[in-house]
Amino acid sequence: MTHNMTCTRKIIHITDLHLSAEADAVVNGWQVEQTWRRIADDALARHPDAALWVLGGDLVDDESAAGYMRLNRQLAALPCPVLALAGNHDDPVAMARYLDAAHVHQNITLRGWRICALNSHIDGNDAGALDNMQLQTLRMQLAMDATPTVICIHHPPVAIGSVWLDAIGLRHRQALCTIIDDNPHVAAVLCGHAHQALTTTIGQAHCWITPSTMRQFLPGARDFALDTRALPGYRVVTLHDDGSARTALHRCS
Repeated sequence: MTHNMTCTRKIIHITDLHLSAEADAVVNGWQVEQTWRRIADDALARHPDAALWVLGGDLVDDESAAGYMRLNRQLAALPCPVLALAGNHDDPVAMARYLDAAHVHQNITLRGWRICALNSHIDGNDAGALDNMQLQTLRMQLAMDATPTVICIHHPPVAIGSVWLDAIGLRHRQALCTIIDDNPHVAAVLCGHAHQALTTTIGQAHCWITPSTMRQFLPGARDFALDTRALPGYRVVTLHDDGSARTALHRCS
């Protein structure tokens, strides 16, 4: 399904919320509802002109109906559309059922730009994957025309330099990278999952990984380790008429 919009082309990317059924739940030592709301309030205050919010996965850690329904009420109050992706800590079926205030795994047209949403969730596994149907569909969509494109996916399609995180990254990621390489109008790829900020490239495309709204993982760690100095954050992506994209990262204490 494609949705046409005529507002400014600024995207808010927020990911890895890890919410729970209870609003006062503490997950991994974090009051996740408070941190998510602090990030959301900051984004609303700084960027009221955003055309689209993208929630990049790991939205409800316990995959509960109550968690998705509470999140849905909050999304319904936002002044612009929301695109929602599943992470490994999500239930895509529950998302589609309960997040009716969001476009779940749908593509969106944003004033001359194409925003593609991919579902990398694997049931019962922290790693991610894309099935052949998703890859074929993406390839066909990109071949139709040279519309500037942003691809949104939870699991980064690149190695991030942390052994333990790369072990639960996107499987067979070269298939997606080849599609991106073959389509120079793909300007950027937006990812989550890594609980840290990272900027790299895939061919001609930017690849931007956005921090979590809660705990951050230590970059470059061989085994699981937290970065206790890095604050939660979100990313703003601005899309330009010439097919280029730029980004800014905001951290919130």
